[in-house]
Amino acid sequence: MNQIFHARGFATKIQRRIFGTRDVNTQHGYLFWSCVVLFLLLIVMLGGCAADKLNREGQQLLDEGRYEEGLSKLQDASKAEPDNMTYRIEVRRNREQIVNSLLAGATEARASDHRDLARTNYQRILRLDPANKRATGGLEELAMDERHDKLIADAKDYLKNENQEAAGAALKSVLLENPRNSQALELQHQIEEQLTKEQNAGPSLKAQFKKPVTLQFRDANLKIVVEALSRVSGINVLLDKDIRPDIKISIFVKEVSVEDTIDLILMQSQLEKKIVNDNTIFVYPNTPAKVKDYQDLVIRSFHLTNADPKQMMGMLKTVLKTRDIYLNEKINSIVVRDTPDAISLAEKMIADQDIAEPEVMMEVEVLEVNRTRLTDIGIKWPDQLSLTALGTGLVPGSATATVAASTAPTLTELKNINSDHIITSPSMSVALKAMLQDTDTNILASPRIRARNREKAKIMIGDRVPVITNAVTPVSSGSPVVTGNVQYLDVGLKLEVEPDIHLNNDVAIRINLDVSTIVKEVQNTQSGTLAYQIGTRNASTLLQLKDGETQILAGLVDNEQRNSASKVPGLGQLPMLGHLFSEHNDNGSKTEIILSITPHVIGKMHQASAGEVQMWSGTEGSVHIKPVSAKLVKAAVASKNASLATPVIAPESVQQPVAVAPVLSGTETPDAASVPPMVLSWQGPSQAQVGDKISLTLNTQSTQGVKSLGFLVGYDPRVLKALDVIEGSFLKQDNSPSKLTKVIDQTTGQILIDLSSTAAAGASGTGSVVAVVFEVLQGASQSQITTSQILPLGTGNETLTFNAPPPYAIAVR
Repeated sequence: MNQIFHARGFATKIQRRIFGTRDVNTQHGYLFWSCVVLFLLLIVMLGGCAADKLNREGQQLLDEGRYEEGLSKLQDASKAEPDNMTYRIEVRRNREQIVNSLLAGATEARASDHRDLARTNYQRILRLDPANKRATGGLEELAMDERHDKLIADAKDYLKNENQEAAGAALKSVLLENPRNSQALELQHQIEEQLTKEQNAGPSLKAQFKKPVTLQFRDANLKIVVEALSRVSGINVLLDKDIRPDIKISIFVKEVSVEDTIDLILMQSQLEKKIVNDNTIFVYPNTPAKVKDYQDLVIRSFHLTNADPKQMMGMLKTVLKTRDIYLNEKINSIVVRDTPDAISLAEKMIADQDIAEPEVMMEVEVLEVNRTRLTDIGIKWPDQLSLTALGTGLVPGSATATVAASTAPTLTELKNINSDHIITSPSMSVALKAMLQDTDTNILASPRIRARNREKAKIMIGDRVPVITNAVTPVSSGSPVVTGNVQYLDVGLKLEVEPDIHLNNDVAIRINLDVSTIVKEVQNTQSGTLAYQIGTRNASTLLQLKDGETQILAGLVDNEQRNSASKVPGLGQLPMLGHLFSEHNDNGSKTEIILSITPHVIGKMHQASAGEVQMWSGTEGSVHIKPVSAKLVKAAVASKNASLATPVIAPESVQQPVAVAPVLSGTETPDAASVPPMVLSWQGPSQAQVGDKISLTLNTQSTQGVKSLGFLVGYDPRVLKALDVIEGSFLKQDNSPSKLTKVIDQTTGQILIDLSSTAAAGASGTGSVVAVVFEVLQGASQSQITTSQILPLGTGNETLTFNAPPPYAIAVR
């Protein structure tokens, strides 16, 4: 209809433009121009119908989610009728709504890592609105996300290789462009945690320095002992310039770890060490000044949950002698600055104390049983009778009778008194009473109360009764000043409980029960105030109950019985007939308080382990988390990575240590002046083929008597297979019996060999120790046979110095 009206208006405009204001009927060619106008009107109407159809089709396409086609239809409708502002507004409004919806979907898809969907939405927006900057920026952000993914993947690889610096550098560019990247933030948090853990842990010696050593020195110079130990263990030892050069060391340890050996040396020399890195230590005098200069301190903040921070601060000051400590009561935390060992002990102590206390849920039932019985049976007779004489009311000497002001009889009238002038008081009446009143009252309170361990909990059920007291203050002039004061009395049921939970979940409950009632009011006649007489019953006890056990506390009984009788004297005392001349009143009341309580433990008592209740704390002068010890350390026999021999340093018969050759690799050839008493070497073929059986012989040359010899042979189990170990002739000198113990582990590629001789002088000279038979399994350019864990003992069970054989190489074709 809008199009029709619009077309009519358009036709009217054309007529007025052609014919002006003249009457159209008087013009020439009226019929022709009328046809033209009607034709134009028909064209306008058809165009309006087409635009309306396009508009409806566009709206339907938009509802179906076909945004591009729908907007195209709406635009065509607007072009078909350009003067219609409604169509133009609908095009703009729908385009804006669709773009906003697609932008929201793209943003959500990007946030949930659905980038293909986000890219599709941005591209649809650009097809609808090519100049949309947000869609263009969204595509650029998607490209940036792809770059960031590659950088984050690189950072993860760096982090796996423990290269935190490279990982942090890769993440830096990501966070500069997108500070909210969740993956980058999480990865950065992991890097910070690792760096913090490494910094807090501090430097420590490598695990390989836990290996055993045997040390035998008597009155040796400290620097010589440290130098010999450093060469054997590989630890770099730096000495402070203030260490006295004349310090002598006497130490005899066997198969003790390098770390414990260093601690023993420092302890007897009154020295202290500082670990610089994983293979370097710095030794300095154990004096207060040096300790202050070199000892590292750590700051640790403890955020407490359950413990009292003041008590924890007092514990640290008393036990650990911590001086640098700060308490923040607002956030319930303690900040401590002390040595790493002291901080470690503080952590254990606070963890043992800062534990959640269990709680008890107590189901309480309080029952007050009140029973009252009142009886009033009998005939109530009057207990008194008054007789009163009345006068006639005539004034003597008067002609007429006049009523006197008083009816009291005169003496003259008393002479003539009769029954007509005597009245009785009160009125004579007899009442028959037969009443029985029986009342039972049960007042039940069933509260549930939850209390922490060793904390009091209170229950009050009743009224707070006001008691007003007035104080009168006299003044010199005027009325006295009256001052009132109001106090409140708690009347009713008051219950106070305090649980104490034991380790076996038994609960000791201290109970205080008080039940009070108002007996009567007491009024002060002088001041006009009221006071109250309070009747009370209370009980206090300590119960030991199990979790879920119910205990009933009863017997708080108040029993009253009152009997009274009103009788006519004489008649009321007659047997049987006396009930007709008497009234009997019986009043009895009985009240009992019953308390039932059932505890339920919520949570359990913390049972500390042995490590939590007992900790090593060092000496009075210094705090340490472990003692200085010399534990016997045995070399691991079945370890695949076992490649370290037991270092031996200097026999105790000399004042200075002999030259110690490196015994770990066995690849160095010592000169003649430094050849140790025992030298080992392998002999066998240098090449072999698959399927061959080869024999390798371990030879030795010793200048000292050898009583036993143990070692570990390592090989590649993929290339070689150990078949047998045959004892050589070295320990069988002079036909003395010997013993061979062998353990072949083909899985790990190791052979444990132990030989011993019964000869008193031991074996010396040159000879073969053992022969090992192998079978070649597969080819290899070079396969090595190694020897480690070598332990030669002399006739006095002393450890002999030796030169280990280098790895034996064999080529397999």
